[in-house]
Parts: sequence; C-alpha cells; structure tokens
Amino acid sequence: MKSNPIKQSGRTKGCFIFALTVSFVIASGFYFLSTGVREAKHIEQSLIDQFGWADDYVPPLDGSVDPQRIKAFIRVREAVQANCADYQAVLKSIRGLDELETDPETSASEVASTGLQGFKGAFSAGSKILKFSRTRNQALLDEGMGIGEYLYIYLTAYGEQLAGESTSDFSNTTEAYVSERARKDYTQILANQQLALQDSALLTVYPKLETDLLAEIEALNDGSHTSPWPDGPVGESRESLAPYQQQLADLYCPGIVKIELLQKNRGFELEG
Repeated sequence: MKSNPIKQSGRTKGCFIFALTVSFVIASGFYFLSTGVREAKHIEQSLIDQFGWADDYVPPLDGSVDPQRIKAFIRVREAVQANCADYQAVLKSIRGLDELETDPETSASEVASTGLQGFKGAFSAGSKILKFSRTRNQALLDEGMGIGEYLYIYLTAYGEQLAGESTSDFSNTTEAYVSERARKDYTQILANQQLALQDSALLTVYPKLETDLLAEIEALNDGSHTSPWPDGPVGESRESLAPYQQQLADLYCPGIVKIELLQKNRGFELEG
C-alpha cells in the first residue's frame, strides 16, 4: 500500500521544524550563555581591580567582624536568596533522574515527566550559575566588599552549617561542599591574619588566637577539616557574629556552597 504523499510531506515538514526549533534553542542558549560569561567576568574583574584577589584579604587581626561589615554581608546574602532557590530547584530536578533508576515502580508517564524536568534543569544550570555570580558580585560592588572578605565571613560564619552538609538533602551533590579553591583561599587568608598578628603588639593580647589559627590552617591543609571551623568560629570571631547568628542561619542556602563561593581564576574560566 502506497503512503499518502501529503501525510509524508507533513511528517517531513514537522521533523524539519522540530529540528530547526531544537537548533535555535541550543544556539540561543550558547549565545546568551557566552554573553552572560562576559558580563559576569566584567563585574568580577571590577571587584578584583578594587579589592584584589580573594587570597589577598587580611582579616582584622583579632578575628572580629565589624557589625557594619556583617550587615553588609547580610545584605549580599539577601540579594542572592532567589538565585539560591533557583539553583536548588535545578539540583532537585537532576536528583529526580537518579531516583528513577532506583525505583522500579515508576510509571512511564512519571519517567517522562521527571526526565523532562531533569533535562530542563541540567540545560539551565549554566545560565543559573552565571546569574547567581552576576547577582552576588554586583551586590558585593554595591556594598564595597571584595570576594576575599565575603569568602572570609561566609566560611567563618557558616562553619557548623557547612559541616552538616553531609547529612543534608543535597549530600550526594558536589555543589554542597567547599571547593578546593575556596578552601585554599581561606587557608591563605588565615595565614595572612596569623602573619600580621605575629608582627603586631596584639600577639601578647591574643596568644591563644595564633594557636587556634595555626591549628585550623594545619587541619585544612591535611584534610582533617574539609570545611573551616566545623564546631563554629572561636574567640572574637564567635563573639562578633553571635548577635546575628539566627539571621545568618536563615540566609544560609544548603546544597550550593560551591556555587556560592565561585570565582574566576587568574586566566579565563570561572572556577570553584
């Protein structure tokens, strides 16, 4: 029996339109992604030009964080909350794909729906990371805060939350943990503080602080601490952050720690 040439033509035309649509979506995605990369890097370079690289930062010698700097940090945290939720949604949609493999009871329609959401989530991940980076860095510029100071306050304030990521809903995602880059930068920041403290008159006022700093640096270097201060900060750091503890906790975003601390390297790419 001969096929209907009109129907065949319709199917061919439909396939062509579908292929063209997919090509357009992919091409548009790459265009907007590349544009987003340029914008994100431009904003971040402005931060670097003003405040230096993250590992250049030297904290207050006694480890305290000035209330005005904490409030500035809180405003940056507030600025990225919507972006936090967006990227968490991406992680959840991708996680749904893994759950399909372990649940033989899943129906065909559920597989199709979850698979589509997972695909959409994976496809949008890059653009959402860039949007997060632009929002965070613009908020930092607005607050006059460099990435080094932000990273220092973040990793100091959220030590206990970071230590609990291994039991969070996002424990199986790499984004939930402090990256090697951020850990190295923070270790250098603590070393900057320790060296400056050693050369100051404050060393005799805070002798235990130097011991604590050296111990934390060693723990981060040998891997016994995968994130800083798992029991929370010590000394003046703890005291200065204490009045804002609940507010800071409310603004913590589980599961996206690596994205939170993302920064460009000294070459071209964004690096965690």
